[in-house]
Amino acid sequence: MKEQMVRLERQLESLIESSLSRLFGEQLSANVVAGHVARAMADSIKRDDQGRVYAPDQYALTLHPEAAQELLSRAPDLATKLANGLFTAARDCGYHVVREPHVTLAADPTLSPREIRVVAWHSTSPLDFTKAMPKEEKTSPGKTPEGAFLIVDGQRHYPLDRPVINIGRRLDNQLILDDPHVSRTHAQLRLRQGRYVIFDLGSTAGTRVNGRPVKQHILRPGDVISIADVRLVYGEDPGGPPDATPAYTPPFPPRPAGDQRTRTSDWESDEQT
Repeated sequence: MKEQMVRLERQLESLIESSLSRLFGEQLSANVVAGHVARAMADSIKRDDQGRVYAPDQYALTLHPEAAQELLSRAPDLATKLANGLFTAARDCGYHVVREPHVTLAADPTLSPREIRVVAWHSTSPLDFTKAMPKEEKTSPGKTPEGAFLIVDGQRHYPLDRPVINIGRRLDNQLILDDPHVSRTHAQLRLRQGRYVIFDLGSTAGTRVNGRPVKQHILRPGDVISIADVRLVYGEDPGGPPDATPAYTPPFPPRPAGDQRTRTSDWESDEQT
């Protein structure tokens, strides 16, 4: 645990020195900020019943009002950059993260301009999240149905050629749905005994198949899946998906390594999805 703590501090310090040091300036050094954030993360670590370690996804950084105002005026996207860095650092240190971190900047006049207070917590219990995840089957998943695909909103097709496919708004899903009502990790397709089964992962808007809410459902050709406001049609055709629908491409490309940019809406949403 101590080694992970040191590694986490170094990761965060590197992030702050490389891209945020000019924003914090001389009053708050990179190692001071990194140390506070790393300790807040480590103090709020939780484990599920499988022994997996989860980092918190909510952070509040409190500064002197003048320091906070100056930071926000110089870098309105500071919270987003910190959130991206926390997500990457946590994953690199072997921690699981239920949702992308959300960072809030707050002000406290009792703090000096050189002080910072960091508090971290979980927006939901990792135990609740992992219970929503489907368990692995002891039997073989079987052969992928020949020519299985999804039609996304009647416009694009997505070939189903792997045993597990995650669906949601988050960038590391295989099928990314750019809709604010879609949860960041919304649903999962899992191959079981040669058939695809869709699971709802405790999403806010829920998952429906042919108009009925489902927690899990064995898919058959022609089934219409509604994920929030997005409609997916499941099909199987040895000849491949209809030529009339172009192949699916993500609504925005996955970030290359080292790229800290992201869409503001992903981080500013208050929904607990």
